[in-house]
Amino acid sequence: MTENQIQELADKAGIARDYLDVSNNLVTIDPKNRADMLRIMGYPIDDQKALELKEEHSRRKECDDILDPVTVLNDKDFKCVYMRTRADVRQSAVISWSIELEDHTRISDAVPLEEIEIADYFDLDGEQYDLRRFIIPVDLPYGYHHFSCVITDGYRIFNSVRSSLIRCPSSMYMPDEIKSGRKLWGVSVQLYALRSEENWGVGDFNDLKHLLPDLASCGGSFVGLNPVHAGYPASPDPCNVSPYSPSSRQWLNICYISVPQVPEYIECPEACSLVGSKQFQQKLRALREREYVDYRGVIDLKLQVLRIIFDRMHVDDRRSTRGRKFLAFIEEGGRDLLTMATYGALQADLFKKGVDASGWQAFPRELQQADSPFVEVWRNEHAADVRFYCYLQFLAQEQLDEAFAQAQQNHMCVGIYRDLAVGVAPGSCDVWGDRDGVYRVKASVGAPPDHLGPLGQVWGLAPMDPRALRECAYEPMIRLYRANMRSCGALRIDHAAGLNRFWWVANGHKACDGVYVKSPMHDLIGIIALESVRHKCLIICEDLGTIPQDLRDALRQCGALSYKMFFDERASDGGFISPYDYQHTAMAALTTHDMPTLKGWWNNLDLINGVKMGIYTEQQRIDLTRERDQAKQRMFDSMRYFGSLDSSIPYLASDTPFSMELVKDMQVHLCKTSCMMYSSQLEDWIGVEKPVNVPGTMREYPNWRRKLTKNLDEIFSDSFVKDLTSAMTKARNS
Repeated sequence: MTENQIQELADKAGIARDYLDVSNNLVTIDPKNRADMLRIMGYPIDDQKALELKEEHSRRKECDDILDPVTVLNDKDFKCVYMRTRADVRQSAVISWSIELEDHTRISDAVPLEEIEIADYFDLDGEQYDLRRFIIPVDLPYGYHHFSCVITDGYRIFNSVRSSLIRCPSSMYMPDEIKSGRKLWGVSVQLYALRSEENWGVGDFNDLKHLLPDLASCGGSFVGLNPVHAGYPASPDPCNVSPYSPSSRQWLNICYISVPQVPEYIECPEACSLVGSKQFQQKLRALREREYVDYRGVIDLKLQVLRIIFDRMHVDDRRSTRGRKFLAFIEEGGRDLLTMATYGALQADLFKKGVDASGWQAFPRELQQADSPFVEVWRNEHAADVRFYCYLQFLAQEQLDEAFAQAQQNHMCVGIYRDLAVGVAPGSCDVWGDRDGVYRVKASVGAPPDHLGPLGQVWGLAPMDPRALRECAYEPMIRLYRANMRSCGALRIDHAAGLNRFWWVANGHKACDGVYVKSPMHDLIGIIALESVRHKCLIICEDLGTIPQDLRDALRQCGALSYKMFFDERASDGGFISPYDYQHTAMAALTTHDMPTLKGWWNNLDLINGVKMGIYTEQQRIDLTRERDQAKQRMFDSMRYFGSLDSSIPYLASDTPFSMELVKDMQVHLCKTSCMMYSSQLEDWIGVEKPVNVPGTMREYPNWRRKLTKNLDEIFSDSFVKDLTSAMTKARNS
């Protein structure tokens, strides 16, 4: 192929030629990088004949199918589907069409083909085709429907594929309380970081169940969680615990199961006896007292007890109400649950045998595809182990459901808001079980160079091919959104820029050598809106960084909340904008899991430690410290102007040591914003110094393991916290 042909093919595949960076400068993408990405996406551009055959097959299939694999229509779209018909059909040709609604109701009719408008025409291998626009003659309800047709002209019959027809609302769900003008506040927590006298060394769903009413009594309306996606419970690697690099985004992390809250636990003498033993209690005490979560230690104890319960209590006995509930859960989970459970059981078995099975690539070759007959044989031979992992998911979902029910009982407007991670690791369960062929493991998603990451970022997450997603009618995304909108009142979509485009980086390459690949924004936003309305789930889009304007416009129009970070909301002169000038349809926050805590930020600990970890040079630390000193003073100027800064605070930020009074004033200042929601961090309420996560590190810092420094009951009985939450509630209601 010529270079021009390759670049034109990249255009067709949705690979951008250029983009506007965070400073609004036009950046041209290297043509070589675009060609490399075509190869990763499955285009044999180095074999002209193979490529021509592939393209011919694709075009021929489109015409033979007659219909697109999927059509997504929102309230503002023209209600039609497109079809490709041969131009040489007789004038007497008739089209018989049928729409099967989601509830299996069928609507059908037959009309002369000539009544279907021709919108365009094209040639394929010397044959003429018409692109026709079929106007849907009925008012479709919101939901997942199917459209098909048969064309006959008296001597030939053309059957279409069964095309998915998704009818969506144009707007996301919005709670009536927020519609009426109420401004909410809540806290974002790392669930594992919660301390209590009851948990086993990691915050769990029972801690969440207690946190929610405590927060509600203080005036809070939601608890935001780190992603609670399924991890790698068998992995011995203490660094393989990031909630943003999960094994499956569709299932839950079993480390959050509270064993004492399992209904079968109290009825199982063997389990109670083990847990009550002196040795076991000593282990629990040590796990609770540690500064950092020992995931391996916690999970080993939980799995030991839960396996005893599973083996002794016959939890899948269909003669009991509980057994029928569990079996119904298995049936509802279907193939996806079975895949998750098999992956977990298989990985555990391999690690036990000494195999470093950190991902499916390390599995024996015959077990590297979830749907292979060898996996089916293994599953049958280890049926009890697989069912045990189904049981773990059953317990996790049950306890999360109970926590959300607790929030609803306490009349919390949102209650729980969950976090949807960007993607999964290449060796994950989701990639292993990818029956639709949507993942591309020879590349990773990331971000191009910007102010926060001058060299760009590579996140080690397998991208999903937009073409493949469309071919399977977005089924993986539908299942994903449904699973993550369960048991919550809001869902935060991390790196929402991916709804418009993803930065793909070929494995082994630098982040700056990546390319932007276009996402089906219209369709994805439509599906999210449909699931949002069905689940009564508010949508928050993390839209920080390099975000195209058309995505910002689309998110505003559909009512998804933006994400506004205080330190990013600056005026052209460098000062902080008025809290009253914040975007209304947004959630504001002071800090996030990827930033230092307020105490760490004020004392420049992230910069000092960054030099020690090799993130910054000494000169960079000096420059960043100077910039931060200026930011602190500008922050003081803004807070004092709007009456947020207590009179006891010195005029100069440089004369002001860190104090909890300063923390309260900053929280109150953000509570004054026009944003519908404000999210605080529980760490900042108690002056935690160490961060949750240090971006750009893996083994240099114990990311995703640091606990809070106080138990939950201590936090909510603290006089400062009571004063703080009262002031926050007052500021939100003013």
